[in-house]
Amino acid sequence: MTNKMIFISKLVFFTEDNELIEGNLKFADLFVNQDVSLAIIARQDTIDILKKKIPTEYEKKIKLVNRSFQTKDKIKDLKEQGAIFGLIGIVEDDAIFSFNCRIPLFNPERMSSGRVNISDKVKKYGLPIIEFQNVIDCLKAFEIHKENYFHICFGNNFSVISLNNANTYFRPEEETRIKQIFETNLKGDKSERDQRILLLLLFHLINEVTTNSYFDKVDYWGTFPSSNPENTVTSVSFLKEAVRVLINGGPRNGPEILIRHESMRAKHSSAAATRLINKSDKDFDTLIVNPTLIKKIKGKVICIIDDYITNGYSAEAAKHVLLAAGAKEVIFLSFGKFGKKYYSTDYEITGDVSTTTYSFEFVDEILHVDTFSEKKCYNSANDLEIMNFGDLV
Repeated sequence: MTNKMIFISKLVFFTEDNELIEGNLKFADLFVNQDVSLAIIARQDTIDILKKKIPTEYEKKIKLVNRSFQTKDKIKDLKEQGAIFGLIGIVEDDAIFSFNCRIPLFNPERMSSGRVNISDKVKKYGLPIIEFQNVIDCLKAFEIHKENYFHICFGNNFSVISLNNANTYFRPEEETRIKQIFETNLKGDKSERDQRILLLLLFHLINEVTTNSYFDKVDYWGTFPSSNPENTVTSVSFLKEAVRVLINGGPRNGPEILIRHESMRAKHSSAAATRLINKSDKDFDTLIVNPTLIKKIKGKVICIIDDYITNGYSAEAAKHVLLAAGAKEVIFLSFGKFGKKYYSTDYEITGDVSTTTYSFEFVDEILHVDTFSEKKCYNSANDLEIMNFGDLV
């Protein structure tokens, strides 16, 4: 079983004056009963005071860890061995510790009774939770992911990965239920999203990008833009930003790499035959590389995250414009893959892809179909993996 540990602010169990809040000891029971180790993170002088006040029966349930460089180095080593960490923060030092250790930060603001003030950094960078069980479920979601459903590489400069099989036709009822919940939360508008489900999806994603060495080379993270350029606050943008801050650091809500400069008809609302005819053309008509980033991405590895792919034309559009902009390599990562086809395309791109004046011309395409392709890109065992989300969703 994977070692799981949550660091937690002193102020969950103690007052500012280091007085024990006995009624909150039940939270330690919650974590320990589900095989999650719990540790208060504090300065060494504070630890010396707290240690004397923790009841004997909780000494093994609540560890005390200082904020030293040695602790940070140990966390790094344990992460490389497969341990999973998170931090429930309140004060600014909690947020800084999570940044330095590159571990997810949780914001308990919605749980707060007003007894403590949540720092601005925790509010800004922390993942919102409504109960501590959310944190435990996130760690469970992290453990589920073992293998990707779809992975296809084209030379050294482009690859496409999908975490899950999104198909629901002729599938068992429970499998369909889980996949439909994921789709609703990834594609639905803000009113349809469940923050708890988004957190599960986030840790599903975090597992892939932190344990698969394939992503170690990524320099920039982006999303594939919505068909509506005004729809910038999407589920995928939230998930991408959380991953970017965790892995690369820096402020949240940075500029997007790809920009939709005018609306296009949503692909899922178009007839399948039309999509096959238009290929990536409609994307090229409405898609540019962010002019403010055009120089920064030259020679860099870019990972673009999207919700789903079907035939692959969005991934191909991202590939062409980013490689035309000078990117060294493009990785297109989606949560799900519909259908059993992928079309790799050859387009000639002419002009500056950071402006609306660039031109494109379709040359050719190759169809890759399930295991009949020379590239063995599908993994049918992935269907069994997604079933492990049943108890969480």
